[in-house]
Amino acid sequence: MKKNILIIGYGEVASRLSEILDLSKYKVIGISRNNKKNLDCHICWDWLSDNSFSLDPDTFDSIIFFPKPNSINENDYKDGFLKSSNNINNLIKTISYQKFISISSTRVYGPSKKEIVSEDDILIQNGFRTEIIQDYEKKQLNYYQDKLIILRFAGLYDQNKPHNYKNSLSRNNAAKIIKFFVENDFKFKSSEIFNCCEDKLNLNKERNISNNKLKKLGFNF
Repeated sequence: MKKNILIIGYGEVASRLSEILDLSKYKVIGISRNNKKNLDCHICWDWLSDNSFSLDPDTFDSIIFFPKPNSINENDYKDGFLKSSNNINNLIKTISYQKFISISSTRVYGPSKKEIVSEDDILIQNGFRTEIIQDYEKKQLNYYQDKLIILRFAGLYDQNKPHNYKNSLSRNNAAKIIKFFVENDFKFKSSEIFNCCEDKLNLNKERNISNNKLKKLGFNF
């Protein structure tokens, strides 16, 4: 019997994930805010609205949420990270699931002065975007507790295209990391947070975000 995977915010990385999952073992149901996705099982839902609906099936192995603000202004950030997570939690209350994979950003660290920052470092508020993402993570920790895995993505880029991110992650590797957590049952006893940042150097600048925790778990870039 196939395991059901629910992806909320089905976009480019989610599409790449679907391409590399073994679809003989997994059934992917995607939710996005428009109905133009090339996916067999797709639901169009605006999670900024008060509209509700029922999911069929109502049991999932993994739920994956990609928050995406419409722009970088403060109100859109609050909608994209905070309002959406509230409405999605109301939906999740009606179903059964094993793990909730919440996509976040290494922006939570702000312009850290440390050489290397890790998941254990205390977060410092610096600007509304950093603060809102930190608040989003706190909400997710409260909502999903020991079922929660937070993946903090560094700057996303397409392979073979130039970029100037100091800390970076290709969209292909982002999809592979999610696949790693979907396919493996690590039986964490509490919520877990992982930095998702590649080793390589960009524009002669060394990354300053540690990925040691992810690699110690067994993921190889």
